[in-house]
Amino acid sequence: MKVKTNVNQKSIVHILIGILVFGSIWGLLEATLGGFLNLIIFPNKGAIMSGIGIAIMGMTLSIYKRPGMLPGIGIVAASFKWLNSWLLFVPPNAVQIINPAMAIVFEALAFGAVAAFLMNRIAKNTLVGIGAGVLSGLVSATAYVYFAIYVTHSNLLGRVITTPQAFISNQGIAQAAFLGLLLPLGYALGEKLAPKTLPVFAHRPLYYATSAAVICLCWGISAIAVASGL
Repeated sequence: MKVKTNVNQKSIVHILIGILVFGSIWGLLEATLGGFLNLIIFPNKGAIMSGIGIAIMGMTLSIYKRPGMLPGIGIVAASFKWLNSWLLFVPPNAVQIINPAMAIVFEALAFGAVAAFLMNRIAKNTLVGIGAGVLSGLVSATAYVYFAIYVTHSNLLGRVITTPQAFISNQGIAQAAFLGLLLPLGYALGEKLAPKTLPVFAHRPLYYATSAAVICLCWGISAIAVASGL
């Protein structure tokens, strides 16, 4: 019984570390690449970053085979948005923080729910992976637009997009396309990394040190990027 308990404890520790590592990597990309794309007003920036996020989650799913990790990864990534509050003194409840953070969380929740039912099929069939990404994109975009309009009362509706339905058929479709494209790629990359990653778990000092270094590096670089105006 002690052996089984120790194995379970190690498994839980590995899962928690995986959530922190991959969530931090996603958060880093949001703070750097996402900040840069926002700075230059790049088209479909939100859809592109959502696609990158689901690729990271797909990679994690491929390595750990645990859909329950995905919402945690989204929460960690979303927490990077509050660097704007800590470093730039933006109110922590400002819509420019809350909205993008919730967009990340909604995406993670949506993909986590889809992956819970389709994980085995995603591994075997690329078309299922594409469909899972598209479905996650549409569900998360729908949740986001209604949250932004009716909860934070944000002005998302411009001259062309006049209704939530129009937002979904515009940005939502773009997001679904990027998620459908990048999910299978992220999952395939995870399958290639898994044989190299899993043996590292057995070398606990190296594993813990490397994980801590990655997490700290992600937060440090992100803090510098946010402070510099990205």
